[in-house]
Amino acid sequence: MISALEHRKKSAQGPADTGRATPWHSLHAEWIKIRTMRSTVFVVLGTLAFCAGLAALNGSSAGSEYADLSPADQAAFDPLATSLRGYLLAQIALGLLGGLVITSEYGARTIVPTLTSVPHRVRVLASKAVVLVGVALPVGVLVSLVGFLVGQSTLSGAGAPHLALSDGVALRGIFGGGVYLALAGLFGLALGTIIRSTTATVTTLFGVMLIVQAFAPALPGGLGDWVSKYWPPIAGGQIITAVQDPELLRPGAGLGVMAGCVLVLLTAAFVVFRRRDA
Repeated sequence: MISALEHRKKSAQGPADTGRATPWHSLHAEWIKIRTMRSTVFVVLGTLAFCAGLAALNGSSAGSEYADLSPADQAAFDPLATSLRGYLLAQIALGLLGGLVITSEYGARTIVPTLTSVPHRVRVLASKAVVLVGVALPVGVLVSLVGFLVGQSTLSGAGAPHLALSDGVALRGIFGGGVYLALAGLFGLALGTIIRSTTATVTTLFGVMLIVQAFAPALPGGLGDWVSKYWPPIAGGQIITAVQDPELLRPGAGLGVMAGCVLVLLTAAFVVFRRRDA
């Protein structure tokens, strides 16, 4: 009788009472961490506001200048890219959020109790990645959608070519832009895991995602052409374009290059995180 009662008590106790963290517990813990970080709210709201404002400015400026463009420039006018240009800052913001998911723990030394509670390091980092994508992907889609709606409305008011939400290329830009920004978040997570420093992670993000892109055309000869075509953030950014540049990768192929780069970097991050002391 005693053994039967003990068996029923043990069965009634959930896995939370066994003293071992399950994957669900790890995901729940990481969700609480990212939800309660003040930087998460600042990044989301700030990125939305900036991208909406930039879409309005770009749409107004480009729309007012469209009539004065040459026929060749009018043919190359890209209303989708004009309204989604805010992704340049959004990728830094979400990359920073991804980096903070791990560097904030190293900075506050909470990484030690985290790994004590969940000794399975691969599970810890995988949980961080899953939760980050769960935040970054819908935020990225929302940022792209808001930028698109504001930008196209401004272009329409200026009498310039514009797109409707029902256009296939518009949906590709919005959802593809969301995927790109989620990849940027994972890129930041991988960098933060390898570097461990928030400052160094931010500096690296700026260098990789903005500075190289800005100076790519100035690089000599074939090097400049290669960087402009295959550098992952540049290639991935093609997903928000409606007018294809024959010198650059197609949108899907460019996003694939970005995804491949993130996959390689994340693999390196998992190896480093598993082998290095906390």
